[in-house]
Amino acid sequence: MRALYDSEAHAMYIDVVDPPYEGPRGTDADGYPVNVDVDSGDRIVGVEILDADDTPDDTVVAVLARFGLDAVGILAARDAALRAPDREVTLTVGASLAA
Repeated sequence: MRALYDSEAHAMYIDVVDPPYEGPRGTDADGYPVNVDVDSGDRIVGVEILDADDTPDDTVVAVLARFGLDAVGILAARDAALRAPDREVTLTVGASLAA
């Protein structure tokens, strides 16, 4: 999962497919300020969070739940990107750590 937080725009984009989708996108903006992007086959490819530094977790989770998205992973990517503004942050979600 790749996330980028634009500190000037206070907006974040999280790619939820690997490799990141580069083609045309459609957006479901019903969950503003959390928008879900889909490709031409309606596959979810990304999540945009506007006012990412102020949008509460429960607002994000409510939209993600509507789409069956991994809220824990996406919130972790959001938090990491907020801590490293204007840089690309990559998070491997679902990987286990060897003890």
